[in-house]
Amino acid sequence: MCVYPMIDFYVESVSDGKQNRTLEHHVEYLERIFNQMQKFGVVLKEESIDGLCGAAVQRWFNDFKKDKKPTTINNYVVTLNPFLRWAHTIYPEIPDVSNVLHCVRLPDYDKLPEDKRPKEKYYTDEEVARILAVPKRKCDDSPLKKRDRAIAAMFLGTGLRAFELCQLTIGSVRNYKRGFVHVRRKGGVYKDVDVADFVYDFVETYLETREDADDLSAPLFMTTHGKPCSEVQLYKSMRHRQQQAGIDDTHQYGCHAYRHSFVSAVEKIGGGAVARDLANHKSLTITNRYDHSTADQRRNAVNALNYGFAR
Repeated sequence: MCVYPMIDFYVESVSDGKQNRTLEHHVEYLERIFNQMQKFGVVLKEESIDGLCGAAVQRWFNDFKKDKKPTTINNYVVTLNPFLRWAHTIYPEIPDVSNVLHCVRLPDYDKLPEDKRPKEKYYTDEEVARILAVPKRKCDDSPLKKRDRAIAAMFLGTGLRAFELCQLTIGSVRNYKRGFVHVRRKGGVYKDVDVADFVYDFVETYLETREDADDLSAPLFMTTHGKPCSEVQLYKSMRHRQQQAGIDDTHQYGCHAYRHSFVSAVEKIGGGAVARDLANHKSLTITNRYDHSTADQRRNAVNALNYGFAR
């Protein structure tokens, strides 16, 4: 239940045809926005928004966007503006200030100098090995580290998105046909997702630390407080795991970097069509955004050219 009744009313009004996850994001973003807007005198009530004006919204926006990526900024703008238009329609006394904020233009990264481009979104084989490495001393291998290695392995061996991984239960791994898990993918369709064989050893090592490992309905990954891991928890855990592996801040941290790594790796092994299908993409155009190469790979490729002349 949302803490703001008006947001609940809005989400209920626009829920037709939208997935639950999309609606949950609406609630999450709007709650965060109006919590922050209180600092600028805007108070969201059940049937009114006190202090709402263009200037207050702009002041919030100027403060909000200081340390945010363009894509994050745009996600909030396209969530807030429809809500403001809806609020004015339902409660005419609420001013319509939805024309104040506009999406920012996304930079063309290909045109930026090398040192200004975004952080690397994928990991090399050597970096993956460090992420999955088991400590040499058993006393250094805590249940938490075993869990985080299992999460990383599941990401790297399936290409699952964070919300998809959160759906997994113990039974989805132990009680389903080996080599697959059955999950609801982006778009709402349930599909079998291929699982690399190496993943199972990491998962079983982690489950040895779980007292409820025989409960097939229990969430596969749990927090230290005994609750199912959320997307936010997964991001924090993976960021910490990456830092422990000595991966510096020239890389993008978090869950999605694993998906980029997965797609890049399987494309080089099986080609674009295989990468597209494993990633559950609709087209190769989308897959290409996830396909990366290292400087060494590019160097080896050009040096492997052989146009028929003697060496």
